[in-house]
Amino acid sequence: MTAPISPKPVSVARALGLVTSFLGHRMGWVALSIGLLVFNIGIELSLPQFLGNAITHLNTITHLDQNSSPADYHYLVISVLIFLGLVLTRMIVGLLLGPLRNVTAQRTLGDIRAAVYDALQRQSFSWHDNARTGELISRASTDIFRLQEFIFVCLLFSVDVSAGLLGTTLFIFSIDPTLGQLTLLAMVPTVLALGYFAVRLQPRWRRVHDRHSAMSTVIQENIAGVRVVKAFAREMAEVAKFRSQKDAYLAELTTTVNYWAARVPFAQFIFGLGVPMVLWVGGGKVIRHEMGLGQLSKVIFYLLALGNRIGVIGQITSIIQNAGSSAQRVAEILLAPVSLQPGPRELPPSTAPASVRFEQVTFGYQQKPSLMVEGDKPDESIRASRPEATGRLALENVSFCVAPGETVALVGPTGGGKSTLLSLIPRFYDPQAGRIAVDGIDIRELDYRSLRQSIGLVFQETFLFSATVGENIGFGRPEATRLEIEEVARVARAHGFISELPKGYDTVIGERGISLSGGQRQRIAIARALLQQPRLLLLDDSTSAIDPGTEREIREAMAELRRGRTTVLVAQRLSTVRIADRILVLQEGRLVEQGSHAELMARKGGYATLFHSQLVEPVIG
Repeated sequence: MTAPISPKPVSVARALGLVTSFLGHRMGWVALSIGLLVFNIGIELSLPQFLGNAITHLNTITHLDQNSSPADYHYLVISVLIFLGLVLTRMIVGLLLGPLRNVTAQRTLGDIRAAVYDALQRQSFSWHDNARTGELISRASTDIFRLQEFIFVCLLFSVDVSAGLLGTTLFIFSIDPTLGQLTLLAMVPTVLALGYFAVRLQPRWRRVHDRHSAMSTVIQENIAGVRVVKAFAREMAEVAKFRSQKDAYLAELTTTVNYWAARVPFAQFIFGLGVPMVLWVGGGKVIRHEMGLGQLSKVIFYLLALGNRIGVIGQITSIIQNAGSSAQRVAEILLAPVSLQPGPRELPPSTAPASVRFEQVTFGYQQKPSLMVEGDKPDESIRASRPEATGRLALENVSFCVAPGETVALVGPTGGGKSTLLSLIPRFYDPQAGRIAVDGIDIRELDYRSLRQSIGLVFQETFLFSATVGENIGFGRPEATRLEIEEVARVARAHGFISELPKGYDTVIGERGISLSGGQRQRIAIARALLQQPRLLLLDDSTSAIDPGTEREIREAMAELRRGRTTVLVAQRLSTVRIADRILVLQEGRLVEQGSHAELMARKGGYATLFHSQLVEPVIG
């Protein structure tokens, strides 16, 4: 039985942890990046020490009111040279760190993209049926791109801020514990305020990203359906729909950005109070000779450095909350349950036609969202996963057997379950009840890759990739030679028109094969199936939408394709029904009749009625 596919919300912490785990693939590079960064932080923390010591030395000379000596100038020169040397070292380390960090981040993003693509490929038809294409594209591209800054934060800023805050605070405490307490008194409320605002920022970013996906979905659907839009003169209506989604996205984005922009200055103001407090208390100590001017200068320098890092915390917090929403949307793909798992067995290699058996098979399409998007409620998604929420059954208690080498035609009214039945044989879906066996083996026990490699499919709507004709024919067997490709093209009656193309088999056809006619696409699909050398052939009403002349050529090609193979086909025309050894009549998901054409006509039942009303020969002329 198909496992329930219920979208489950992924926490921000888990999502960010999952994204961060991809850095583990390059631990050496990450460790080197962090090592170089810590080295630079050490340099930055040492600079105020040299400045403070120089000020203390100069202040001492001034108070003694003595003439300067060569030793004083020597000390000043040494201090300046050391300071310059440290700054130059920091620059060199930065030159090494920048490219290393960028390469590590970009390759990590590449790993995430590959993992998302792999996850999408492993998902079942049922999962893709209930996911919006535009939503998937947005998550697999835009959301991963948004993670770029977060990866940089993980590699640099998080270590920089945490180590910098800790090191700076410890140095201030070592100089004067009272000033260290004042520093904490300003820093802790600031960090808490930023955290408080950040918690309320993340859901806002999630809504922004979902709005962006909705806008992307409108764009994707209109590009894919541009001919339909223009055919019905709906351009302005679709533009209005896009503007509505765009305005909703911009409104949500503006509200989110303004929310954060109005609160960061408040947090910075809290920390800014620390400088005058330290100056007042520390200045009093200097006046009372309880602290040297150089020591107070060190604390002020460290406070200014802390202020810069507090500003960075604001930026990092916004980046993390923004990336957290994107990470959630990516993690929901990576962590989505895969309902169809490959079985442990391989279909035994054979060139003999396969047998197919359906035993009390019941199936209904799952109707529930595969991913969480704005407006979806998790509890409703869970309720939708129950069997009673899936709607009318597409197939109910269907049982039949197809013998090796037999050709069986599926007929019946639209919506009767014919295409659904075909889609169950290669295990695109699992039935809710019953069993399907190929060569006596339950297909759930088979590795579905092994099963599908033994099946040739020609769909009702032929999909061709934006690639060469030869690559489209050889899609199922990329190792096939040009000679093999041309041979199956001849059998499929496609070699003639392919040879007339500008570059023959090397001609790149448009997306979805739009530059070819329906009959030409169909013959390429037949050649593609034939090259697979299948033992079982599935044909989904492949001649229903073509002219009679083209149908005759395709019928001849299919005769070659069916030779020596078990065939199950959906029929809408008398010419297709006549080639079948046996006919199965499906009505509202039930198998109501089966037998040869003559037997079914003699019964004068549902098939005879359907035959006279729908299974007609095309009119030629």
